Amino acid sequence: MNYNLNAFVSDIQNQNYAVLNLDLNRNGRLVAALQNQLNNNGQTMDDKSIEAFVESQNFHGGRWTRFNIMIISFLQYCRDVNPWSAWDCSDLIFKYYSDLNNCLLNDSYPCEPLVPVFIEITEFIIPLARELDNHYLELKVKKHQFLSHTSMIISKLFNSIKSNSENTSEFFEDLPQKQRILLYLVNKLNNIYFRIESPQLCSNIFKNFKPKCSLANFSQFPINEQIEYRYLLGRYYLLNSRILNAFVQLNNTFHLLLSLTSVPNTNQIPQLQNNIKRVLKFLIPTGLLIGKRFRFDVLSHFHPQMVNMYSELQQHIRSGNLQLVNSWLKLHEADLLESNLLLILLEKLPMVTYKYLVKRLIVEWSLSQGFNRLPYDLVSQALQLSIGKDNYYSLDDSKTKITMFNGIHSSDNAENVLVTLINLGYLRGNCFPSMRLCVFKKTSNINDIMPSIEERITSMFPLNADDSWLED
Repeated sequence: MNYNLNAFVSDIQNQNYAVLNLDLNRNGRLVAALQNQLNNNGQTMDDKSIEAFVESQNFHGGRWTRFNIMIISFLQYCRDVNPWSAWDCSDLIFKYYSDLNNCLLNDSYPCEPLVPVFIEITEFIIPLARELDNHYLELKVKKHQFLSHTSMIISKLFNSIKSNSENTSEFFEDLPQKQRILLYLVNKLNNIYFRIESPQLCSNIFKNFKPKCSLANFSQFPINEQIEYRYLLGRYYLLNSRILNAFVQLNNTFHLLLSLTSVPNTNQIPQLQNNIKRVLKFLIPTGLLIGKRFRFDVLSHFHPQMVNMYSELQQHIRSGNLQLVNSWLKLHEADLLESNLLLILLEKLPMVTYKYLVKRLIVEWSLSQGFNRLPYDLVSQALQLSIGKDNYYSLDDSKTKITMFNGIHSSDNAENVLVTLINLGYLRGNCFPSMRLCVFKKTSNINDIMPSIEERITSMFPLNADDSWLED
């Protein structure tokens, strides 16, 4: 390739910043040509020579020091890059990325044309950081070191973005370049925080996103970025046990993805299907926690194996069979643990299951006979059948290993179960310990006695008002 430093300088002066790409797969010939000249058949330009060369070009009148530093970093990368080892040149790569990022922090300089370069380099850096982190033991570095460093660089740019509250834009295209990438940065940071097992760091990003945004309506952002944001927000809520908020965001994500499937673009279909699977992985268990009944015959089109798996769980829950629920959790323990779903399902599903068990008792025993009461003894018998061999007090310690699946629940806890259901609002009644009875309203309508779980959760835990702008 007939390319040299003079051509490079000309490109920079003409703001052809596409030449600043580190990715050798896309810009390798240009980097190789510059490397050849910078090494000049063994007479390498040292750092001071490169600095002097860049400063002599008087880019931007010599006033933009950070720009010069970034150009110097790029040329040092070109000079020293080892195309066969990302690890050998990782310091050069991340230094250039940091210097490029620093150029974007001060809006008093003409940094707008560098924004597309930053996006391009970010798309190169994150997979590279992930790959290096996968070998952290061999490289003898800290776990998640490279992605953590990447997030620190991106967060500096995120923090530098300020909203123009006096001049909000109605259309995405009217935004300055830095404002256009605000949601892009939010999603990149939150994705990294999940990957480095620090999802609580997302809190600050979600909190500051709207105050930094100069766009009047969230719906004006690119649809793919909206989808990613809602998905990550839903997962964040789920990790923090804000079940209803999680369901709303994940459900909206699912429907936005469905709307894209109606757009004829065969190139996007595989990616769309993968994204739908990602969302269903969290949407279905979240829905089960608030008593949603899914049409699995419809959902099976997207992911038959996973849908069949959760269809079984839904049947176990609605039949009030805690033993089968626990068996299901134990069977899928590894997958649920990897997805951070195990603990919340283990915590929340028993009371949801008990709710359906007690509902069945009231319908088949109390209401069928015109009674407005439920004896503790009857509840204990039902619990014994529901818990089965996992009943804590019937375990033989010498033969059975006590686990989180079988060492918690007991048929002796009838009153505790009823009182908890009442406190949660799943059961409208009163317990009388001396009479060993639960008494409720005299009615033939079971919904007057046991309202839907979603109804109770909605009244007790309203949706986060800060998310209302997502729907405007």
